[in-house]
Amino acid sequence: MTPEPFFLTLDEIATLTGFRLPSRQVKWLSLKGWRFDLNGNRQPVVARKYAEKMLGCGLPEERVLRPNFSALQGA
Repeated sequence: MTPEPFFLTLDEIATLTGFRLPSRQVKWLSLKGWRFDLNGNRQPVVARKYAEKMLGCGLPEERVLRPNFSALQGA
């Protein structure tokens, strides 16, 4: 089994945005607040894990454990 690519494919970005033209994809991603970069061909590049997170299907972010200071005060 081959691992999924680190970045979304060109077809996946087109499906996500609904546009094939890179300039329209960039506009859509920007309007929706997505983080992306442009490659040498001026096409948007989106990390797969980020896309999964934005679409609500990625792994939950790690929870930060904080000390329970109220337990020290006997509360």
